[in-house]
Amino acid sequence: QQQQQQQNAMSLPRQPLLLVRALSSQKQENDNKKSSDDSETKEIVMTPGETVVAASRLTMWAGIAVVCAGAFYFIAKELFPTKMSPNRVFDRSFDIVRKDPDVQKRYGDSLKAYGRDHGGRAEGRRNFVEHTEYQNEEDGSKRTRVRYNLEGRFGMAFVFAEVSNQMPSGEFVYILVQDKSNGRVQTIVDNRAALTAQRLAAGSQEAQSAMAQLLQGGKK
Repeated sequence: QQQQQQQNAMSLPRQPLLLVRALSSQKQENDNKKSSDDSETKEIVMTPGETVVAASRLTMWAGIAVVCAGAFYFIAKELFPTKMSPNRVFDRSFDIVRKDPDVQKRYGDSLKAYGRDHGGRAEGRRNFVEHTEYQNEEDGSKRTRVRYNLEGRFGMAFVFAEVSNQMPSGEFVYILVQDKSNGRVQTIVDNRAALTAQRLAAGSQEAQSAMAQLLQGGKK
């Protein structure tokens, strides 16, 4: 019995010890959780300097996006030109000019056309075509006007061509060739008078039909 009492006496202190360990473990978990919460709070809250840096980066990326969008627009415009694009006006008008018998007689049958560079220092086949895009005050139509160089065996000239968004594709307001040596102007296509008459006759179906035939060269 005395030995049993001694064993009970030895086992009594173990229960408080387990309680102390449990309390210590819970306290450590609370401290770790608090430390984690403080860390997350520090990550979310930015200093004024960090805010400035973040805003600068956002502005930089927005600027890059705008530049990329603009570049994509101009690339698409060059790859898929409309009837109003300067290059399309250049190609189609030159196709008409080089087939004109009077032009071939004056400048030769081996003709080439080209624009000039942005600085006006040199002229060459690969340089851009001078052009103006504007809105006509009389009829409100959008116009594209181009000027480029024409060269043949017998001389050189300027070509002026203009298109309107209110005209069918492939038709021109005018195509003019001006000789560089004497300034003489040769008319290849001129629909300006017909367009004016069409504008004045607006509202009359009969007049519009007549103007349409006039623009088509009298063909029905």
